[in-house]
Amino acid sequence: MKKNKILSLAFLLFLQLIASGQSITLTLDSISSNTNCNDIWTEQNLDLSFVIGTSDDCGAGACYFDVEPTYVWLYPSRLSVDLSGLQNIQKVEIDVISYCSYFSPQCTFSHLMDSTGMIINTVGNTINNPGNSINGTLETIIIENPTEGFLSELAISSCEGNVHEIRIYQNILSTNQIELDDRAFAIYPNPVIDMINIDVSGNLKYEATIYDLQGRIMISTTNQSTIDIQTLTQGTYLIKITDLDSGQNVSEKIIIE
Repeated sequence: MKKNKILSLAFLLFLQLIASGQSITLTLDSISSNTNCNDIWTEQNLDLSFVIGTSDDCGAGACYFDVEPTYVWLYPSRLSVDLSGLQNIQKVEIDVISYCSYFSPQCTFSHLMDSTGMIINTVGNTINNPGNSINGTLETIIIENPTEGFLSELAISSCEGNVHEIRIYQNILSTNQIELDDRAFAIYPNPVIDMINIDVSGNLKYEATIYDLQGRIMISTTNQSTIDIQTLTQGTYLIKITDLDSGQNVSEKIIIE
């Protein structure tokens, strides 16, 4: 069981390192047609869900959507992407087709929320496809992270439109990568109550740092296989493992119960 956890996390960390050099792409191609509002599915290790629209969206209080083989319809509802496990996000690109009427030409929006859940940037569609067709003009909405700080969520909403692909770009800090073939981590249990364990494959010297979602350092240790987290309150945190020789690091979201 522990071996499987190590291999799974090694693969997850490998994906995150590769993604940091280019982008994480969510194709929205494998969503179950039986998905309901608030159901969570995972793509590229990120949690996604259709949720009820708020006053910041086109359709407040609504959660109406449809799933196609290569895209999703929002009419109206909000598509939520959990970004809390990622760092150094620079921007997000969303390929959409928005079918707005002449009276409301802008009805598809994307929001970026910071670690407190506050919207820090909003971008809407500019191409209006009137009517109820499926052959509209594809548009790429680009939304920047103005502070490059921690983000909690990407929200995409529309009164009538579809989302085809989402690309998340992270800041490239270095071209070097940790060799995960013989340097794999297992961080468990997760969720955690009192003690978190770190298993390392190989002789890697590392630092483990736990951050809250405001980016504040809560705990920092060096080469310790067990971390006491009983002083931390319940909630979501990030644990960052840093290779002390190369300076490279990988991060994982943890939940304290």
